[in-house]
This record gives sequence, structure tokens and C-alpha cells, in this order.
Amino acid sequence: MIFEIIKTILGIGGAALQNIQARQAAKAEAEARIIVARAEAEVKRLEKAQDAEIAWDSEAVSQMRGSWKDEWWTFLASLPLILAFLGDSSRQRVTEGFAAISHMPDWYIAIVGASVAASFGIRALVSRFGIRK
Repeated sequence: MIFEIIKTILGIGGAALQNIQARQAAKAEAEARIIVARAEAEVKRLEKAQDAEIAWDSEAVSQMRGSWKDEWWTFLASLPLILAFLGDSSRQRVTEGFAAISHMPDWYIAIVGASVAASFGIRALVSRFGIRK
């Protein structure tokens, strides 16, 4: 009789232990599913961001076709370099011009910088000059 009672108690304890283990396994499986779902969502978000960047670059390149603005900015950027080789008076004008630029307001420098960067399709410089997507 005592053996029967002990056997019953051990049976109940064993069943309870199995239930606890089953709950713990189910909880671990649910947590693993959550981790996988979060990782998949992050991958999808990054893919969308990458697609948006590619579309932005594509649009910038297509808008540059037939446009003279990149040639204009190239000319303006090259002008001080050319003038620096044309004699003292030209070099003096270049020096004075850069001194004048250094006193311009930051907002104007940001607009010019963003315009040049956008003209050449350099997205990293556009964000550097304060323009956000």
C-alpha cells in the first residue's frame, strides 16, 4: 500500500515536471519565433530603404540628362583655379573672393553646397549640407 501511494505521488510529480518542461519549451519556441520575426522585419525595412536610395539615385541621374547645371557648377568651381594662373591681379581677385565667401551666412553656404551636391548626384553630400530626405 505504501508503495502504491509513493508510486502515485511520483506519478503526479513526474506529470507536473513534464508540464513545466513543456511550458518552458513552448515559451522558448515562442521567443525564438519573435526573434526570427523581428529579424525578418528588419531585413524588409533595410531592403525598402535600399530600394528607395536606388530610386533616388536613378531619378537624379535621369534628371541630369539634358541639364547644363552640372557643367555650370564645374565651370564655377574651375574658375578660381584658372584665374590663379593668370597673374597677380587674378590671384588677388581669387583670394578676395574666397575671403568674401568665408563671411557668407551658413544657410547660404548650405544651399550652395546642397545645390552642387544634388547637381552631381552625390547623395552623401546633400545630407552633409543639411538636406534630409
